[in-house]
Amino acid sequence: MDTNEFIDFIPSFFEKLKEDHMSQSVIDTNKWVINHFKKYCLQNNIQEINMQVIKEFYSKQYDVDIYNPMCPVQTVLRRPLLIFIEYFETGSYYKTHQKSVKTKVDEKFFELFLEIQNDFINTQNIVFKSKERKLWIVAQFLNYLSTCDIHSITNLEISHVSNYINKVSDQYAPESLRIQKTVLRETLDYLYNKSYINFSGRTAFPFIKKDNRRKLLTTYTLEEITKILNIIDISSANGKEMYFIVSLIAFLGLRVGDVINLKFDNIDWENNQINIVQQKTNQSLTLPLIDEVKFPLLDYLKNGRHPSIDKDYILTTFYAPYTRIKSSSTIHRAITRAMDLAGVNYEGKHHGAHTLRHSLATNMVNNNVPISAISQVLGHSSSRTTEIYITKDTTHLRELSLEVPYAF
Repeated sequence: MDTNEFIDFIPSFFEKLKEDHMSQSVIDTNKWVINHFKKYCLQNNIQEINMQVIKEFYSKQYDVDIYNPMCPVQTVLRRPLLIFIEYFETGSYYKTHQKSVKTKVDEKFFELFLEIQNDFINTQNIVFKSKERKLWIVAQFLNYLSTCDIHSITNLEISHVSNYINKVSDQYAPESLRIQKTVLRETLDYLYNKSYINFSGRTAFPFIKKDNRRKLLTTYTLEEITKILNIIDISSANGKEMYFIVSLIAFLGLRVGDVINLKFDNIDWENNQINIVQQKTNQSLTLPLIDEVKFPLLDYLKNGRHPSIDKDYILTTFYAPYTRIKSSSTIHRAITRAMDLAGVNYEGKHHGAHTLRHSLATNMVNNNVPISAISQVLGHSSSRTTEIYITKDTTHLRELSLEVPYAF
C-alpha cells in the first residue's frame, strides 16, 4: 500500500479494535505504534509501505528485529503493524503473531527436503502448524546426516537413525522424543516406498503394542476436585466461564475437544439434556444436564459470556477479540492454574482436562457404578475401553486379571 492509503485506513483499523472488544490499554498501545510509524513515513518521505520498510522502522526506532522478537515487550511492539497490514489485506487478523519455525537444510539434502515437503507432508490433512513442526523435525535429521559425511540419502543406514535418536534423547522430554520418532518413522516409510533407502520406518522404529488395561491413569479425589472448583473466582466473567468448563468435565466427563465445540444447539433445555456428536468417535452422545452443570452454565450465559463473532458456540476466548475457543491447550493451561491456586499436588502426575475425565470414571467405579453405565457416560463404544479405569481401584482388579494356566 502507499502511505496515503495507510493513513486513510487508520480510523477503520482502530474501529475494528473497538468492535473486537480490545481493552483500552491495548488500543492505546496500537495507536502509539501506528502513529509513530505514520510520523516515521512522513519524515522520511516514504511513498510505498512494505515489510522491508516496517522492518527498518522497528530496527531504527525500537532496536527490534521484527522477525525474531527476543522478549514479550518486543512481541507487543511488533504486533500493531503486523495486524494492521493483515487487516488491510484480508479484512481480518490473527490474535497472535508468533515467529515461525525456520527450517534451514544443508544444500546437499535441500532438493530431497523440498520433495518431502511438497509431495509428502504438504499433502497430509493436518493444520499448518503441524506441517511446520514435521518439516522442522525432518530438517534437523537431514542436517545431522550432513555432519555424518553422508552425501546421498541412498547411503542411509539404520545405525545412522539410531545414533541420531541417541544424540537427541537428552535434549527432549519423553513426549517430544516420541513425536520425533513418529515423524521420522513416517518419513522413512515415504523414502522406502520411493526406493530411496532399503529399510522402512517401521523397521527403524518398530511398534510396541501395549495393553492399555495395564496403564495406570492419573486421577484426583472428589475432595481435590472440590478444592479446584472452590478456588475459581466466579465473581469475574472469566471465572464464571472457567467454573462451567471444570464442572462440565468433572461431572459429565466430556472430552476437551467436545467442550470447546459445544454449541447452543447442543443444549436441550426442555428435556435437560446435552446432545452432541463426539469429535473423537463421530458417535452421538446424550448426557443429562444435571444441576452441577446447569446452574454454572446459566450463570455464565447470563452474566459472564462475552459477545463473540462465533455466535453458535457457547465458549468464547478469555481475552479480546472474542471468538470461539479453538485450542484445547487454552483449557489445559486454565485448569493447571486453578490446580496451582487450589494447592492440588500434581508433581510427577498428569494434570489438565483429561485427568478430570479419568477422575470421574474412577470415582464412579469406586462407588460401584456398573461398567456399562460408565461407558455410556464417557461415550465409549465398548466397555472394554472403560475397563482401563478399574486399574486404579484395587477392589476391582480381579475383573481384569489374565487367565494364567496352572503349572503342574
